[in-house]
Amino acid sequence: MYHSYRHIKDNSSLCAQDVLKCIREIQNNRKKVKCNKNRIEFNQEDFMELYYKQPAARWEETLPIGNGSLGGMIWGNISQELIGLNEETIWSGYQHDKNNKNALEFLPEARKLIFEGKNAEAQRLVEEKMLAEFTESYLPLGNLKIEFSHGSNVENYVRRLDIDHALANVAYDVDGVGYSREFFASFPSKAMYIRLSSSASVMGIRVSIESDLKPVYESKPGMIRMNGTCPEHVDPSYVDSETPVIWGDRGQKFHADLTLLSTDGTHEIVFEEEKTVLAVNNASEIIIALTAVRNPDVVSEFNSYGYKGVKEKHELDYGNLYNRVELDLGSQPDVPTDIRLRNMKDGIEDTAMYALYFQYGRYLLISSSREGGIPANLQGIWNWEFRAPWSCNFTTNINAQMNYWHAQSCNLAECLEPYFNFVKGLSIEGQKTAQTHFGCRGFTVSHNTDYWMNTNPVGVAHGKTGGQENSGCYSFFPLGGAWMCEEFWKHYEYHRNKEFLKETAYPVLKQAALFCADWLVPYQGYYVTCPSASPENVFLVPGKEGKKASLTYACTMDMTIIREVFGDFKKICAELEIEDELLQEIEEKEAKLYPYKIGKYGQLQEWPVDYEESEPGHRHISHLYGMYPAELFEEEYLKEACRKTLDRRLENGGGHTGWSCGWIVQVFAVMGDAKMSFEYLRTLLTRSTYPNLWDMHPPFQIDGNFAGSAAIANMLVQDRGGELKILPALPEEWKDGCVKGLRIKGNRTIDIRWKDHVLEKYEIHEEG
Repeated sequence: MYHSYRHIKDNSSLCAQDVLKCIREIQNNRKKVKCNKNRIEFNQEDFMELYYKQPAARWEETLPIGNGSLGGMIWGNISQELIGLNEETIWSGYQHDKNNKNALEFLPEARKLIFEGKNAEAQRLVEEKMLAEFTESYLPLGNLKIEFSHGSNVENYVRRLDIDHALANVAYDVDGVGYSREFFASFPSKAMYIRLSSSASVMGIRVSIESDLKPVYESKPGMIRMNGTCPEHVDPSYVDSETPVIWGDRGQKFHADLTLLSTDGTHEIVFEEEKTVLAVNNASEIIIALTAVRNPDVVSEFNSYGYKGVKEKHELDYGNLYNRVELDLGSQPDVPTDIRLRNMKDGIEDTAMYALYFQYGRYLLISSSREGGIPANLQGIWNWEFRAPWSCNFTTNINAQMNYWHAQSCNLAECLEPYFNFVKGLSIEGQKTAQTHFGCRGFTVSHNTDYWMNTNPVGVAHGKTGGQENSGCYSFFPLGGAWMCEEFWKHYEYHRNKEFLKETAYPVLKQAALFCADWLVPYQGYYVTCPSASPENVFLVPGKEGKKASLTYACTMDMTIIREVFGDFKKICAELEIEDELLQEIEEKEAKLYPYKIGKYGQLQEWPVDYEESEPGHRHISHLYGMYPAELFEEEYLKEACRKTLDRRLENGGGHTGWSCGWIVQVFAVMGDAKMSFEYLRTLLTRSTYPNLWDMHPPFQIDGNFAGSAAIANMLVQDRGGELKILPALPEEWKDGCVKGLRIKGNRTIDIRWKDHVLEKYEIHEEG
């Protein structure tokens, strides 16, 4: 008998062995994506999934689900299911001003020292006098635990994440009884649903929620509420602090509700010393909902629609975004995902894996960034550590921006709404920092920010008065906010939405342009930024053996961002026919911006002086910003210098983090180098990817996933500088293939088919 995939999902009577048999039948009967002579067609049976034959052994093997605000990480353990829970608003801190009121008085001295060549002295002054307290931390909500009473004699285990429908499943047999678990997080319902079923009425479970956030429980029949309190402050994990976690009354309060929606068994609430437990016995089906912070009426919705209806609403909502783009590079093999990755590391090519990885990046963005929420952070919405790496916040010297590199081309513009709204808020909050720290109009964001939109340069541990030594290399980056504006004009180019341009892009870009104009100072006949740092990189101070520094003037990235902000603001004003008084000032300063320099190796200089780098293979390639993501480096001498820069970075071990590798793929794709694009895309998967396909910095950072999806789209089509390029960096390894629904500028999408590395057909569709 041939089973459709939907039959598997909807038939609760199938045991795990039947489920596996159905999967095999589907895979054996699959047809490859069709690319006929007249139309580019896709067979929907060729579904995408992550698939494993064992439970997760560590967090980086869990299966992530999310509805944009509520996230879950599913282990799939046999006797005790564990789901790590997150909610996007669970942060340490509270609303208050963290700006350093005394910072501005030291700015003239810092500039003077830099212009005198005393870079290290200037940096220490900045670190001691011009930084402020660290921003706040994204925290785990807690863990949902489901203990099962069955034995441990397990057979036919399978765990999978269906990214075509945003459903996670676990199935297995114990003593002849089939057990299955289904999980999804619904954006329409603002809830996470769990359906547990067995082929006989023998299932017994104990369900509880645990948290490190001072939980207090209350309950009523069929429902447990966990109330919690976030700390007032949490220092980053890389800070050696005597009191890294500060508790108090000002931390935000929250609650999470566990609700039993349906069961054919008996159930009761059990009170234990440190937790409250929902116990269900003698059941063949149990349906549970988990909500947090928000208060949807899941009981009424379930009574109206039932489980099938609620799931269909979820799939319809998700599919409206996900199904816009399809990519075929060959049929997905019937091999567990971790084995496929291992085989690739051993040199066995798996072309279809790149299509799965591409769609997984789209799945992760849909699951972590939805309308009405806040943007995806360093880990999307999935975090299991109380003091997470880099506070799991919004790092604005590459990572927060990289999270959305694929949103336009991969046809997920709705997922950008939280980002645009967040930056709009920063453009208001950041005006305080611009004035207090730098005496400038407009707004600034330094190298990271948080849920509370703190925009100050960080580096000062809680209770301290001065910043950490060497913190200036990362913390002093006043143009983080200006960089975040890069997506605004691009969004208009892709969608031609005049209302967005007028109501959102124009006011935000004006504040960015104001700051850029004021932050520039005259020096040797040019306008420069000072102090200036190229994100997180360090140079050797000339003539001062052993001394290193990061602060100088007119770093290449600064000057490129300012050129882009000025250019975008002028284009916005022209499109809206606005005669803004700022335009004349921009024109005057733009004409005298510090020029790009070519260094002794033929490379594009990262700094105004051709300093020797402390780490020639540094992970950041900030000075190549004008090549990608910006579209500014059109001159051949700049392109050649960028290539030499990149080659030199890689010769010295560059690209060793996942996100850095993703950026490198993009630059090679824009250069039209298919061979090197593919080499580093393959490196991204084989060296910087965890078994659940999360990006490995290490540790887990989601930006590499998003950069990987953007890179694959960039290899297939580019719409840059007024020129549309089809298959500009198609690898030799992708002999035949099709892609449908990639977005290009002018509110259009494109479908492409190629065979034997040759373009056969493309179709451009005007969007409504």
